[in-house]
Amino acid sequence: MSIPKEPEQVMKMRGGSVLGKRTILKSDHFPGCQNKRLTPQIDGAPNYRQADSLRVHGVAIPTLEGIHNVLKHIGAQKEGKKVHVLWISLREEPVVYINGRPFVLREAERPFSNLEYTGINRARVEQMEARLKEDIVMEAARYGNKILVTDELPDGQMVDQWEPVSSDSVKTPLDVYEELQVEGYLVDYERGFL
Repeated sequence: MSIPKEPEQVMKMRGGSVLGKRTILKSDHFPGCQNKRLTPQIDGAPNYRQADSLRVHGVAIPTLEGIHNVLKHIGAQKEGKKVHVLWISLREEPVVYINGRPFVLREAERPFSNLEYTGINRARVEQMEARLKEDIVMEAARYGNKILVTDELPDGQMVDQWEPVSSDSVKTPLDVYEELQVEGYLVDYERGFL
């Protein structure tokens, strides 16, 4: 039996416990996700802002580079000022990083709608993220170490593309922040719900 490479067929054959049939991995960075009125603009960290003079900062889901840039901007880098950061994610859905970019799970027919998980808690969403990571690595092994992902174009069109994958290039948010701590960044990570 040959392995299909057409996006529609790939999505129909998905069989992971989280990355299931008729689901896509949609890039969480898309045209228009950056409010250009917010300053400063930090590369890879859309909608970065600070609450007036408070030591409270906000950002949409950043890339890995964006996380590093935000931590450097507020002084939590390995050298220099020693500001300790508590990074709280309010996302109530699984997020996974592939090659430094954040992706979220969506139904193929509804790529612009968040999946809703009523009553989800931190343990459950982190378990889903770990399993999604495993699903991605296993599926990529069938396709020459590539995974089908979906990006949004400036005109709102969705485009599928193959992203190279290795076991080291797929990370959950928890993986990302644990690695930052090992690298010497002063950052703790929490999920801000239940």
